[in-house]
Amino acid sequence: MYPRLLTLGPFHLWDHLLGPFYLYSYGLCMALALGFSIYLYARDTGKYIAPKVGISYEQAFQKTFDLGVWVIISSIIGARIFYVWENHDQFTGLNGWSEAFKIWEGGLVFYGGLFGAVVAGIVWLLREKWPAGYAFDLVAPYILLGHSIGRVGCFLNGCCYGNVDEHYGMVFPGGEDQLPHLPTQLWEMGGDFTLFLILLWARKWTIRYPWLTISLYGFTYGILRFVIEFWRRDWNKHYLIVFNSASQAVSGILVVVSFAAICLILLENRKLKPAENK
Repeated sequence: MYPRLLTLGPFHLWDHLLGPFYLYSYGLCMALALGFSIYLYARDTGKYIAPKVGISYEQAFQKTFDLGVWVIISSIIGARIFYVWENHDQFTGLNGWSEAFKIWEGGLVFYGGLFGAVVAGIVWLLREKWPAGYAFDLVAPYILLGHSIGRVGCFLNGCCYGNVDEHYGMVFPGGEDQLPHLPTQLWEMGGDFTLFLILLWARKWTIRYPWLTISLYGFTYGILRFVIEFWRRDWNKHYLIVFNSASQAVSGILVVVSFAAICLILLENRKLKPAENK
């Protein structure tokens, strides 16, 4: 595809050779994904959370960008740890494990990044005394928006594709082979963006019940990723015996946990309604 969108240089400046400098499509998409998502979330925290914690719109807006810095750092660390764990056979011996720290060479997994971001978010919210359930419910749709944009970067970069398919696949330059693979990045991009629109629309009602919107995110995205993983199967690996990949195993667990959370939230609120009506 187009892993490099732009090349500058090399050129001379004051008798020094500079460059070449590259603009990578994946990096650009990730920057756009994070920028859009954090901005929209900051706007919502200023509108909805600021009155709850007694600060101004501008303060909440700025604090959200501070939160974004910690989330980005933690998500990168988490994404790399998950990748190394999933591909631990590639990092054997002292020299092999030293490669695990070379994040700039690629190798990040979404679920690891998601879990890293959640940990950073919980710690930050507890420190700032923001309502955690409300904060996570507000951000849920924007996780899907950012992921959708990120998958465009995967497609342009020629990574995260699916199985070989002679009829519906396409060749990704720079991939492990020159065979046609299913463009599962585009499938997930479309699914993520559709779920973003649905969740953003539903949030107007679900936001009344703490943790319900983020639980719906886990349930719906988990199903989407679980299904897509059937077309991204690594035939040489099995996880928890029955799953095709580590991401599919995590997706299955996420669906079950999120569904249980949804049921508990709805049941708890159903119990509270009679008391409120008295």
